[in-house]
Amino acid sequence: MGDAPYTLHQYVADLRAIAAEATEPGRVIARVRPLARRLAAQRDWVRPHHYAIDPEAGMRMHLLHEEADHTLAVFVVAWGPGQSVLPHDHGTWAVVAGVDGPEVNTFWKRVDDGSREGYAEVVPAGEHAIAAGEVVSMLPGAIHSVRNDSAQVTLSLHTYGINTGHTHRFQYDVAARTVWPHPRSAFTPGA
Repeated sequence: MGDAPYTLHQYVADLRAIAAEATEPGRVIARVRPLARRLAAQRDWVRPHHYAIDPEAGMRMHLLHEEADHTLAVFVVAWGPGQSVLPHDHGTWAVVAGVDGPEVNTFWKRVDDGSREGYAEVVPAGEHAIAAGEVVSMLPGAIHSVRNDSAQVTLSLHTYGINTGHTHRFQYDVAARTVWPHPRSAFTPGA
């Protein structure tokens, strides 16, 4: 590693090599985590437009890389001040590295048996605030929510095994005890 610059191009090449050698999500995550940390710390790839957010959503996912088959998707995500997203899963493994500012990840555990369509009980299972250079990772099926408690737009680097717009994933409403396909999911009810 040393002091040599680590580029997005090198990160993608490393992701491809890892994906070719390891298929078990836990092994992939273990190898991607230090590389994501390294790229997030480099910051040469960050551009001013990466701080742009969608005013309605309060955040924006800026695609940095995606393979033609929608695997190995890399995003920089901008979170608006005070913004949050509901608990959700990704339908794939995920590695998230802090780039600029804090991001609070709350992890959730589903405690119902999943037998009732549209119904889910999730309870908090831990929380981890990441700052620049810190990393959290999730296996497929892990549920988390994200919030930006700061007064600035924050950035985080997100790497997924599959672009989350092409996975079957779900969103949860804790108070209403409901679950439904995430709006950015490849899942089509009744299909």
